[in-house]
Amino acid sequence: MKRSLILLVILLVLIGVYWAVQSSRPVAKADRPFVETDTAKVVTLRIEAAGETVELTRRGAQWFVTKPLEFPAAARNVEQALGRLSEMKMLTLITNRAERFAEFQVDDSAGLGVTVTDDQTTTAFRLGKAGPTGGTCYARLEGSNDVWEIAGNQTPAFKRAAKDWRDKTISEYDRENFVKFTLEFPDQLFTLTLVDTVWKVEAGTEKFDADKNQVSRLTGLLSRMSGVDFADTLSAAAFESPACRVVAEFASGEPLDLRLIPKSDDANQYYVRKAGALADYVIYKSTAEVLMRKLSEYKPKPATTATQG
Repeated sequence: MKRSLILLVILLVLIGVYWAVQSSRPVAKADRPFVETDTAKVVTLRIEAAGETVELTRRGAQWFVTKPLEFPAAARNVEQALGRLSEMKMLTLITNRAERFAEFQVDDSAGLGVTVTDDQTTTAFRLGKAGPTGGTCYARLEGSNDVWEIAGNQTPAFKRAAKDWRDKTISEYDRENFVKFTLEFPDQLFTLTLVDTVWKVEAGTEKFDADKNQVSRLTGLLSRMSGVDFADTLSAAAFESPACRVVAEFASGEPLDLRLIPKSDDANQYYVRKAGALADYVIYKSTAEVLMRKLSEYKPKPATTATQG
């Protein structure tokens, strides 16, 4: 009887220890949204990383970078970030011990700080390192000790330099709308004009039908051309003597006026100034070369004849 009582006491103690351990563990509520917000109603995104803070603000239907400077935002990048908010599902509660925050890069000195404001609430969280498979990442809501492994490696959609949140689009048109180009170089000037379905070149008294392939490259490029970076500090006089000036005209609407100068002596990149734009752009040499075709390159190539054997 005494032995049975001892075993019962031991059993009760073990049950008590098990209960104490289990009750001290975080309660996981898996597969729930990590961020409770309606992405269609988000009005502000704030991203802090590596000492740089970027703020994005919705004005009507358009997004703008409002910090560190004012500039139209790259709509595709903003839409991607907003889409990732709804993909963030809580999978596993990893820990609620503050001393482990640094391990998962969700402490205040590491990771990525994101603040989302919709028309009613503001939610702030930190995105940490990727999970062991690369298909998840760690995250923690500000004010909470709970570190979650969430669905998807979401950090890349938010971790962008300020320049990559800015809209780098230089030109975006239907190529069928171009009707005339004027190309001006220090040593020559000529025009390409669409007459019916044929592009006509005129340079002083010289006139000929333009090479179709060269015109196709020009219209194709200008129908959708983007920069790779921005130049915010060039002087007003920097483009007074450009290496090339391209003016595109349309059946209707304002002309597109571009001036190009080499970025450096080796000219691996070029600066572009677009009339009326808020900033100057940087483009690759290969892009600049399409814009800077000389008169001789628009002349039709002579037909080749097959040799008789």
